Amino acid sequence: MKDSLGLFGHTDDPDGRGSGGTDHTGEYDMAELRAALRTSRTDQATLPREPTRERRALRLADENRRRRRRRSSLVAVIVLLLIAGGTFFLVRTWSTEEVVPPADFVGAGTTETVVRVNANDGSRQIGTALFDAKVVASVEAFVADADGDDGMRGIQPGYYKVRQGASASAAVAALLDDQNRVGRIDLIPGVTLADTRTPTGETASPGYVTQITQAACVPLNGVADCFTTDELWQQIRTADVASMGLVDWAVQRVAANPDLDHRLEGMIAPGVYNIPPTDDPAVVLRYLLGASAVYWNTSGISTQAAGANGDDPYELAVIASLIEREAITGDMGKVSRVIQNRLGVPMRLQLDSTVNYARNESQIATTEADRLDAGSPYNTYAHEGLPPTPIGGIGPDALAAALRPADGDWLYFVKVNPKTGQSCFSATLEAHNACVEQARAAGVFG
Repeated sequence: MKDSLGLFGHTDDPDGRGSGGTDHTGEYDMAELRAALRTSRTDQATLPREPTRERRALRLADENRRRRRRRSSLVAVIVLLLIAGGTFFLVRTWSTEEVVPPADFVGAGTTETVVRVNANDGSRQIGTALFDAKVVASVEAFVADADGDDGMRGIQPGYYKVRQGASASAAVAALLDDQNRVGRIDLIPGVTLADTRTPTGETASPGYVTQITQAACVPLNGVADCFTTDELWQQIRTADVASMGLVDWAVQRVAANPDLDHRLEGMIAPGVYNIPPTDDPAVVLRYLLGASAVYWNTSGISTQAAGANGDDPYELAVIASLIEREAITGDMGKVSRVIQNRLGVPMRLQLDSTVNYARNESQIATTEADRLDAGSPYNTYAHEGLPPTPIGGIGPDALAAALRPADGDWLYFVKVNPKTGQSCFSATLEAHNACVEQARAAGVFG
């Protein structure tokens, strides 16, 4: 065993006794041994331990990470404190700031004016129109009142008479008052441009011209600045129909018609219109012809006419007007077939409605003298073929019947029920005469 601690004697000891306190017998001095051991541990514990380069680098990196975490936490705390402080300041400011209501007038207003509500307008669009017309003080005030009134949800497009300088609530009330709705007109099928009269000369019903003139006249502040029926008739007689918006397929026929009072008959389509309040009849006529052109162009008449019966659109419009005046809706298809069958023979149409049209009368029957008067081109007893123009406004049911006549061999028809307007249809003259007797018995002819 190596004696690195000097505990054992040297083997080269000449006298046989080790310098470590042992003799040759191998016995040791225990006190000396314990002292030697203590000295060895003390020497080992005090040996210096130099750290390695890697350990120093790791220690520095760890210290840097801890410093960065401390800085990030501090920044986050500062940001949160700033946000909390700013929020508190804004909330405190808003809670103490007085809310200013939108500008609003007081009362029902003063000067009357007219505003237009367009289709699909909401409260803000209507409010803008009112503000621009100086009716309300602000759009916001009107919107607040309008949105709180259920009636405003059902407001219809059109023209409304209101007062400038009105409160928002007064403006809403004015728009919902039916008396303030102006310019609205419902032109029904079968009515002519001119008024119709009774045989004794009284007005039986106002025509389109009279109705349109009345709708366009809106007195404001007690003053009525309106055009007259004569002025509108003058436009009908002289207007350049091509530039006024007349449907394309009717322009040539209308422009070439020498009968100026009747040339635009049937071209104004029945329906609900919002006539612009104006003193210019040309503005109104242009609006009506343009809107009617949309009706005609979406009706299918221009595309179906040639394939239906070989008639051009204008002739088909004439046929549809005859059907409108002669038949109730349930009989329209059969009347259409009678007209087509007679035109195909050929055979005079012999319709009382065309005779009465020329006389501006609305009677069912005609006299023999009326039927013999060949001076009128509308007398289908005296002349073959169709009359030169339609004889009134044409509704969609009559137009559909003209495009698609019912199947049948009828050549005659006569109204036999004065209450319902129902007709009796016949293929022979003998059968027709029996229907005429039925009509007389029912009091159809007065």
